[in-house]
Amino acid sequence: MRTLYPAAAALILLIAGCSGTTTPAPTTSSLSSASTAPTTRPSSSASSDPEPTTPGNGSGQGAGAPDDSGRFSYVCSNLNEAVPDVTFTSLAEVWASTEYVRLSSCTASYEGLVPFEPTEDESRIISIAEPNVTPSDGLDAYLTALGLCTRVSDDAASELFGRSSRQMLQAASELCPKAPQGKIIGLWASGERAGDGEYAVASGGLVPGKFHLRKTPPEGCTWSVSASDGSKKASGGAVEGQSGIILEEKDVLTSDKCGIWEKME
Repeated sequence: MRTLYPAAAALILLIAGCSGTTTPAPTTSSLSSASTAPTTRPSSSASSDPEPTTPGNGSGQGAGAPDDSGRFSYVCSNLNEAVPDVTFTSLAEVWASTEYVRLSSCTASYEGLVPFEPTEDESRIISIAEPNVTPSDGLDAYLTALGLCTRVSDDAASELFGRSSRQMLQAASELCPKAPQGKIIGLWASGERAGDGEYAVASGGLVPGKFHLRKTPPEGCTWSVSASDGSKKASGGAVEGQSGIILEEKDVLTSDKCGIWEKME
């Protein structure tokens, strides 16, 4: 019995070694993949981006860029008559033109749907220009205001600004205060500038003060100042006009071939 025991024991150990399993140690890569598994995060339905801005509706600077609706066009002439007229599609395009300072004047036209239906801001401008006109019937008045907001040279100002009513000038000033000529339009609207013609010093007309000619006029300039009763208070030509004249309440200034009068500071 004792001689057989060592052999049996060896056989038992051999059988046990063949049938046993060894659990492998975890590797570094398997630990890493487990610890870096993606995490699902809830998405937010609310966006932090600002609301997109909508384009203006062509109703003046109260609606964004001036006249941005594409409903109007502008045909502009050049001081050099040999240069052909140019067509623009917005006030901003006129103002940005490389030829802007050489433009004489522009005519505005309506290109939108018929009948003309003014926006709220357009109606406001029309009501300033022609208070007694229904805004839907005021297209011509609005086109005139747009034309005054484009480019008016000094050569054309005496006619275009000078022949415009104070109400029309005020409408144009309200429509395009940021135009290159915005301040100039404001001077005409406030009664601090005048051209050739007859102008009263009164409410809605010229303001009292000392006026002078902005530029040396060509030959033939004549002017006079009359009192309310028609009596002549002063008269002269280019030299006296450039030196300055005094206008008082209810005076009437009459000017011919003298150009632009401006109130002196």
